[in-house]
Amino acid sequence: MYNRVLFIGSKALGLSVLKLMHELSEKTLIGCVTIDDPDDGRSELKAIKEFCKKNTVPVKVLSGKCDLTEPIEEFSPDLCFVVGWYHIIPQNLLEKPAGGFIGIHDSLLPAHRGFAPVVWAMIAGEKETGFSVFSFDKGMDTGKIWYQDKVEISEYDQISDVLAKLEAKTEEFFKEHYQELIAGDLKPREQSDEGVSYGAMRTPEDGLIDWRKDAETVRNFIRAQSDPYPLAFTFYRGEKIKIRRAELFPYPIQGSPGQIGMIEDGLPVVVCGKNTGIRILDFFPDADEDKTIEIKSLKDRLG
Repeated sequence: MYNRVLFIGSKALGLSVLKLMHELSEKTLIGCVTIDDPDDGRSELKAIKEFCKKNTVPVKVLSGKCDLTEPIEEFSPDLCFVVGWYHIIPQNLLEKPAGGFIGIHDSLLPAHRGFAPVVWAMIAGEKETGFSVFSFDKGMDTGKIWYQDKVEISEYDQISDVLAKLEAKTEEFFKEHYQELIAGDLKPREQSDEGVSYGAMRTPEDGLIDWRKDAETVRNFIRAQSDPYPLAFTFYRGEKIKIRRAELFPYPIQGSPGQIGMIEDGLPVVVCGKNTGIRILDFFPDADEDKTIEIKSLKDRLG
């Protein structure tokens, strides 16, 4: 039985998990460690601090390198639960709590270890993904698996839809198995050596669209980086344009990749590779989401 459980995390899913840990086993939740991230559009720092204050959960807010040495010494947990933590935890700290560190990774490990697992899955056009509850070890997302579940990626999903599905499944796990886990009744298993893949770290600059790809690949690229992420982008007459949503054009269309092949109801149809096209449904200048783009010529190209 783990009697001293420390929450370490941030963002919306972290807040949801923190609330469930408190609801399901208030006496074992000894504290919260979170990140000073108010400039991140996904930040839930204010809500996390308010929840902790209201429920008298001790909270520490870290910045910079977010070194966990002092919080681990101060709280002396026998188990740490990690959700939404983007800093490497040294091996010497991983070994301090008797139960170690357990976290959630948004993929069906060992697939998509590493960074941005949902983004990479959607860019690849995968039809399903999932989440894994796993123990941290010295490798990158290589620890033992406690629990996994799948979700569908439909052809109409934006990444926010997939993240919502994953959050709902994660909440189900906590409601059904968290008490079993901290009681020591849930047993982990080793990860498989088959199906291993890794994802690299992504930055906003990685959202540049390559119109030479076929339309389905381009559309997957766009929806994989939609809200709450920085969005895919292109350039129009030298101005950076962000694209939130697009759909496949149902007919072959000839032209040069990136060329605006036609305009339907004010929406541009852009030529992609292999004589395919996409209709851009939601796009705006990088500096002003409310500004309307005026397409000035069918000879124009995006690039």
